[in-house]
Amino acid sequence: MFSLNKYTRYILTAVFFSGMIVSLQLKSETSCNNSCNIDVLFQGVYTDETCNVSINSGNYSETVLLPTISISSLQVNGAEAGNKNFNITLKDCPADRTVAVTFVSNLSEADTTTGNLKNTSGNDYSENVQVRIRKENGTQVVIDDESSGQEYAIPSAGGDVTHQYTASYYANGNDAVTAGTLKSLAGVELVYK
Repeated sequence: MFSLNKYTRYILTAVFFSGMIVSLQLKSETSCNNSCNIDVLFQGVYTDETCNVSINSGNYSETVLLPTISISSLQVNGAEAGNKNFNITLKDCPADRTVAVTFVSNLSEADTTTGNLKNTSGNDYSENVQVRIRKENGTQVVIDDESSGQEYAIPSAGGDVTHQYTASYYANGNDAVTAGTLKSLAGVELVYK
Protein backbone atom coordinates (compact mmCIF):
# COMPACT_ATOMS: atom_id res chain seq x y z
CA MET A 1 0.00 0.00 0.00
CA PHE A 2 1.37 3.41 -0.93
CA SER A 3 1.21 6.29 1.51
CA LEU A 4 0.61 9.80 0.21
CA ASN A 5 2.43 11.16 3.24
CA LYS A 6 5.83 9.75 2.28
CA TYR A 7 8.48 12.26 1.32
CA THR A 8 11.23 11.87 -1.21
CA ARG A 9 14.50 13.16 0.11
CA TYR A 10 17.64 14.15 -1.74
CA ILE A 11 20.71 15.48 -0.04
CA LEU A 12 22.95 17.66 -2.11
CA THR A 13 26.48 16.69 -1.34
CA ALA A 14 27.09 20.38 -1.16
CA VAL A 15 29.34 22.71 0.70
CA PHE A 16 27.02 25.50 1.60
CA PHE A 17 28.63 27.70 4.24
CA SER A 18 32.32 28.27 4.59
CA GLY A 19 34.15 31.11 6.20
CA MET A 20 31.25 32.99 7.68
CA ILE A 21 33.33 35.08 10.01
CA VAL A 22 36.08 37.34 8.97
CA SER A 23 38.49 38.65 11.56
CA LEU A 24 36.91 40.16 14.62
CA GLN A 25 38.67 43.24 15.91
CA LEU A 26 39.82 43.52 19.50
CA LYS A 27 39.84 47.31 19.44
CA SER A 28 38.61 49.92 17.05
CA GLU A 29 42.18 50.87 16.20
CA THR A 30 43.05 47.27 15.23
CA SER A 31 42.98 47.01 11.44
CA CYS A 32 42.05 44.01 9.34
CA ASN A 33 44.15 43.44 6.21
CA ASN A 34 42.98 41.58 3.10
CA SER A 35 44.00 38.34 4.78
CA CYS A 36 40.94 38.63 7.04
CA ASN A 37 38.50 37.64 4.30
CA ILE A 38 37.64 33.98 3.85
CA ASP A 39 35.54 32.81 0.94
CA VAL A 40 32.24 31.03 1.39
CA LEU A 41 32.10 28.22 -1.12
CA PHE A 42 28.96 26.60 -2.49
CA GLN A 43 29.32 23.29 -4.30
CA GLY A 44 26.88 20.55 -5.15
CA VAL A 45 26.10 17.41 -7.06
CA TYR A 46 22.52 16.76 -8.16
CA THR A 47 20.68 13.54 -8.87
CA ASP A 48 17.90 13.00 -11.43
CA GLU A 49 14.56 14.72 -10.89
CA THR A 50 15.86 17.23 -8.41
CA CYS A 51 15.83 21.00 -8.44
CA ASN A 52 18.87 23.00 -9.43
CA VAL A 53 20.05 25.35 -6.70
CA SER A 54 21.20 28.91 -7.32
CA ILE A 55 22.84 31.04 -4.63
CA ASN A 56 22.48 34.82 -5.00
CA SER A 57 21.51 34.52 -8.69
CA GLY A 58 24.66 32.60 -9.45
CA ASN A 59 25.22 28.87 -9.40
CA TYR A 60 25.77 26.51 -6.52
CA SER A 61 29.38 27.70 -6.05
CA GLU A 62 29.11 31.30 -4.88
CA THR A 63 30.84 33.36 -2.18
CA VAL A 64 29.00 35.02 0.71
CA LEU A 65 30.94 36.94 3.34
CA LEU A 66 29.69 38.25 6.64
CA PRO A 67 30.93 41.74 7.43
CA THR A 68 33.91 42.45 9.65
CA ILE A 69 32.65 43.29 13.13
CA SER A 70 34.11 44.13 16.51
CA ILE A 71 34.03 41.47 19.22
CA SER A 72 32.31 44.06 21.41
CA SER A 73 29.14 43.21 19.43
CA LEU A 74 29.24 39.62 20.74
CA GLN A 75 30.06 39.89 24.44
CA VAL A 76 26.76 38.51 25.75
CA ASN A 77 25.70 34.88 25.37
CA GLY A 78 23.06 34.68 22.63
CA ALA A 79 24.01 37.97 20.95
CA GLU A 80 23.72 38.09 17.16
CA ALA A 81 25.55 40.55 14.94
CA GLY A 82 26.87 41.03 11.42
CA ASN A 83 23.78 39.98 9.47
CA LYS A 84 24.22 39.07 5.81
CA ASN A 85 21.26 38.32 3.52
CA PHE A 86 21.53 35.72 0.78
CA ASN A 87 19.04 34.11 -1.59
CA ILE A 88 18.49 30.48 -2.52
CA THR A 89 16.59 29.90 -5.75
CA LEU A 90 15.25 26.51 -6.81
CA LYS A 91 15.17 26.06 -10.60
CA ASP A 92 13.96 23.31 -12.93
CA CYS A 93 11.96 21.63 -10.16
CA PRO A 94 9.20 19.09 -10.71
CA ALA A 95 6.03 21.15 -11.24
CA ASP A 96 3.22 21.43 -8.72
CA ARG A 97 5.31 20.21 -5.79
CA THR A 98 6.42 21.56 -2.47
CA VAL A 99 10.11 21.30 -1.76
CA ALA A 100 11.57 21.99 1.69
CA VAL A 101 15.13 23.29 1.90
CA THR A 102 16.88 22.32 5.11
CA PHE A 103 20.48 22.51 6.27
CA VAL A 104 22.31 19.46 7.58
CA SER A 105 25.60 18.99 9.40
CA ASN A 106 27.11 16.37 7.15
CA LEU A 107 30.04 18.70 6.39
CA SER A 108 30.56 20.56 9.69
CA GLU A 109 29.41 20.04 13.22
CA ALA A 110 26.19 21.57 14.49
CA ASP A 111 25.39 22.58 18.05
CA THR A 112 22.35 20.54 19.11
CA THR A 113 21.51 23.07 21.83
CA THR A 114 21.56 26.26 19.75
CA GLY A 115 20.81 24.71 16.34
CA ASN A 116 23.70 26.69 14.83
CA LEU A 117 26.76 25.74 12.83
CA LYS A 118 29.88 25.41 14.98
CA ASN A 119 33.14 27.07 14.14
CA THR A 120 36.21 25.16 13.03
CA SER A 121 38.65 24.88 15.92
CA GLY A 122 42.35 25.61 15.77
CA ASN A 123 44.85 28.44 15.57
CA ASP A 124 43.51 31.76 14.26
CA TYR A 125 39.85 30.67 14.61
CA SER A 126 37.50 32.66 16.78
CA GLU A 127 36.25 30.90 19.91
CA ASN A 128 32.71 30.90 21.32
CA VAL A 129 31.12 32.02 18.05
CA GLN A 130 28.78 30.19 15.68
CA VAL A 131 26.76 30.88 12.53
CA ARG A 132 23.00 31.25 12.90
CA ILE A 133 20.74 31.05 9.83
CA ARG A 134 17.27 32.60 9.68
CA LYS A 135 14.49 32.33 7.11
CA GLU A 136 13.01 35.44 5.51
CA ASN A 137 10.25 35.55 8.16
CA GLY A 138 12.92 35.80 10.88
CA THR A 139 12.53 32.31 12.33
CA GLN A 140 15.67 30.30 12.90
CA VAL A 141 16.71 27.49 10.60
CA VAL A 142 17.79 24.77 13.02
CA ILE A 143 20.58 22.66 11.54
CA ASP A 144 19.53 18.98 11.17
CA ASP A 145 15.87 19.78 11.93
CA GLU A 146 13.65 19.07 8.93
CA SER A 147 10.70 20.88 10.51
CA SER A 148 12.56 24.21 10.48
CA GLY A 149 13.23 24.15 6.73
CA GLN A 150 11.96 26.73 4.25
CA GLU A 151 9.17 25.45 2.01
CA TYR A 152 9.22 26.32 -1.68
CA ALA A 153 5.84 25.98 -3.42
CA ILE A 154 6.57 25.11 -7.05
CA PRO A 155 3.65 26.25 -9.25
CA SER A 156 1.94 23.88 -11.69
CA ALA A 157 3.44 25.87 -14.58
CA GLY A 158 6.91 25.41 -13.09
CA GLY A 159 9.31 28.31 -12.74
CA ASP A 160 11.96 29.54 -10.37
CA VAL A 161 11.16 30.12 -6.70
CA THR A 162 13.41 32.24 -4.47
CA HIS A 163 13.55 32.74 -0.70
CA GLN A 164 15.86 34.97 1.29
CA TYR A 165 17.89 33.85 4.30
CA THR A 166 20.06 35.72 6.79
CA ALA A 167 23.31 34.46 8.28
CA SER A 168 24.83 36.09 11.35
CA TYR A 169 27.50 35.65 13.97
CA TYR A 170 26.14 34.17 17.21
CA ALA A 171 27.87 34.40 20.61
CA ASN A 172 27.69 31.05 22.38
CA GLY A 173 28.60 30.44 26.01
CA ASN A 174 29.56 32.48 29.02
CA ASP A 175 33.11 33.10 27.81
CA ALA A 176 33.75 36.08 25.58
CA VAL A 177 34.05 35.68 21.83
CA THR A 178 37.68 35.91 20.79
CA ALA A 179 39.08 37.63 17.71
CA GLY A 180 39.73 35.38 14.75
CA THR A 181 38.07 33.75 11.78
CA LEU A 182 35.19 31.33 11.44
CA LYS A 183 34.68 28.57 8.91
CA SER A 184 31.69 26.25 8.95
CA LEU A 185 30.05 24.13 6.29
CA ALA A 186 26.53 22.78 5.90
CA GLY A 187 24.89 20.42 3.45
CA VAL A 188 21.65 21.46 1.81
CA GLU A 189 18.86 18.89 1.88
CA LEU A 190 15.88 19.07 -0.47
CA VAL A 191 12.79 17.22 0.70
CA TYR A 192 10.15 16.73 -2.02
CA LYS A 193 6.63 16.60 -0.60
